[in-house]
Amino acid sequence: MDKKINPQKIKWTRGMALISFCLVVLAILIDNIKEPLFGLKAGDETQNFSLNLFITGFSMLLSFILSLFVFIRVVKYWKLWPNQRVKFIILGLALPAIILYIMLLFVIFSI
Repeated sequence: MDKKINPQKIKWTRGMALISFCLVVLAILIDNIKEPLFGLKAGDETQNFSLNLFITGFSMLLSFILSLFVFIRVVKYWKLWPNQRVKFIILGLALPAIILYIMLLFVIFSI
């Protein structure tokens, strides 16, 4: 019996991986250009905290959850995946969010 993964699942997995990667890039970009974008200076701790909590933190959490779903789905259907190259590209798009979020957790809990 030849099982195959549903092409719709591949499409959703690819979409979730791409959204996760774009959220990571967007969060890093906003964090690096927050002074010209929002006018926040280095001494504005309350505004920086609010920006990090509501924009950067939320987008990183969402991208981490999406990346976990992608990683679990790819590992679950590892043998059934039709194209190895697409599988590794999808994992490559999902892994930066997982690695970055784990690094952020280490930084937070090491203080």
